[in-house]
Amino acid sequence: MPLRIAHISNEAFGLETASGVQQAVYCLARAQADIGQAVAVFSRDDHAINVLADDPGNVLADAAESTSDRPSPVVPASRISFRQWLLSRHFEQTLARDVLAWRPDIVHFHSVHIPENIALAPHLGAAGIAYCVTVHGALFRAALRRGWLKKTLFNVVFERRYLNEARFIHALSPGESESIRRHGVNRPIVVVPNGLPPDSHVLALQPDALYAENPQLRDQRVFMFVGRLDPWHKGLDVLVDAFAAARLAEASLVLVGPDWRGSRRALAKRAEQLGISSRVVFIEAAFGQERVDLFAAADIFVHPSRWEGLSLSVLAAAAAGKACLITREADPLGEFERAQAAVVVEPSVSSIAEGLRRAGALTRQELDTIGARARRVAETHFSWPSIAARLVEAYRLGLAPQEACGTLASAPRVLR
Repeated sequence: MPLRIAHISNEAFGLETASGVQQAVYCLARAQADIGQAVAVFSRDDHAINVLADDPGNVLADAAESTSDRPSPVVPASRISFRQWLLSRHFEQTLARDVLAWRPDIVHFHSVHIPENIALAPHLGAAGIAYCVTVHGALFRAALRRGWLKKTLFNVVFERRYLNEARFIHALSPGESESIRRHGVNRPIVVVPNGLPPDSHVLALQPDALYAENPQLRDQRVFMFVGRLDPWHKGLDVLVDAFAAARLAEASLVLVGPDWRGSRRALAKRAEQLGISSRVVFIEAAFGQERVDLFAAADIFVHPSRWEGLSLSVLAAAAAGKACLITREADPLGEFERAQAAVVVEPSVSSIAEGLRRAGALTRQELDTIGARARRVAETHFSWPSIAARLVEAYRLGLAPQEACGTLASAPRVLR
């Protein structure tokens, strides 16, 4: 019997975003619809209801269906606690009504530290609807260090109870499951990775697109980062310092992605201070075919994150057959390091600089060999249909009565 699965997204549903979380929601929801589940995505950013498959026998791709003509259950009203009163200003009545009207078997929340999700959860419980939460890397120590006091208080007062009332918590790697446990979560943890971005097999139509606006890069070895320009999370501050320290001849660093809280100006200023501003190129965020075309000119993809759930950018680069320079944090399952499919470094200036030198000294044949290994890893371990099926299995186990088939174990469970 198909399940009715509702995903709650904090951004507009689609792929025109640099948010890896939103891209993962998009891919997972579509993959679950493709394997016969009823799936809807409720987008908080644009208030849209995207019903991918209401009748599992008839997938309604790209259909945005309103529930205004359906019976709308009244959001349960009960005596509220002081905690609920504090959350009440974050409660979204319309979203709650629409989710309840669609009558899901389970609601899948994405990301943490979101008071709107925490405010909605008790109303789901009162209506007898289960929920689970994907953390998406936000509980690693390095991630919690940003705004530590605020996040700690929020966890103690609001978030811990919300997480511990979920049917299960979804981690993207065993390492992430450990960070979730340290956060005080006692619920079952299911470990299932992300899969490949949907444009992974799109071929470049204009492989020289990078050089059209930046002809000076044509004879350079191009190290390229693609993603949100978040210096602390993505390690771009240490990357710029390491690129200067590496002193590579005829090499340039290309940073593709949207500005993040003035990061582009700060990174450009740092490059100028280090005397490498002529070799650090910034390009606006690109998506779909445009991103594939830019990507084609990269010699080495770089992703020096301080933490990651599982980066879709890394998977996209691997699927494109690019040699990658990544931190261990950006290879949380260790698949690329085991297969010798990437240059793996620590998130420090000295380690990244040494990695840049090693990658810069590789021949074209050696880069192609590493890229081919990366493609095999990506295609073998990160298939969305398999991942979607594993999470559907987790939903079923989480929803089943204990006497029927048991509950998910409290220890991390890797579904294969």
